[in-house]
Amino acid sequence: MYYCTVVAVVVVAVCSCERGPFPIMPVPVPETEDAPPATTTEQLLDNLDRAMRDRDKALYETLLDENFQFTEFDCLGNIVFYNDLEKELNIIVGSRDDREDSSSTEKALFDIFNEFHYDFHFLLRWQELGSEHPETFPGDPDAHPDEDWEVFSGRVLMRMLDENGDGYRVDQPMTFKVRYDEKGLWRIVRWIDDPLTGSCGSGEILVKASTWGSIKSSIFSIGSS
Repeated sequence: MYYCTVVAVVVVAVCSCERGPFPIMPVPVPETEDAPPATTTEQLLDNLDRAMRDRDKALYETLLDENFQFTEFDCLGNIVFYNDLEKELNIIVGSRDDREDSSSTEKALFDIFNEFHYDFHFLLRWQELGSEHPETFPGDPDAHPDEDWEVFSGRVLMRMLDENGDGYRVDQPMTFKVRYDEKGLWRIVRWIDDPLTGSCGSGEILVKASTWGSIKSSIFSIGSS
């Protein structure tokens, strides 16, 4: 679900990912009615919640912009993980060839885990003005001079379990940048795993914690091909 919280204190972000076994939890029950179109930012985030919990491949694909990028930074500001739209879909829902081939044995992340718990706890929202993000060089990925983006930041909790009750748990700060497209729908254009507070000190990384990006990478060896 999509939560709104008024924050008046300094937020300390913590990320932990661990393998099972886990205590028994209620299995998310997939919703039967189609998700409403993401004509508002709130509906987009609700649909993301639903796509993750229900492991709904078709819905998940509709939430991502054609220029989608996923990035993860360490606390020194270095990019430690990146994938574009095609790779994101390959990881989460499977390659298009595998999706069209019913005999394929390749499993995407939504296939590996038969339980998926997801909660986004909203903390901050702001607008990223296009006028402040001109193209500084050809192909600048951060440029969007002709449109404003809405930005949502908060804490994401995930728990994913396979048929044996093994899996991962994530507690991590994340940022979503969304844009209003030509079809009148909001879509996620940037998904950013934020650096972990407290993992750096004296100019060096002190704590190495698993993140959503590292889970994706460890399972699918992103960048190996």
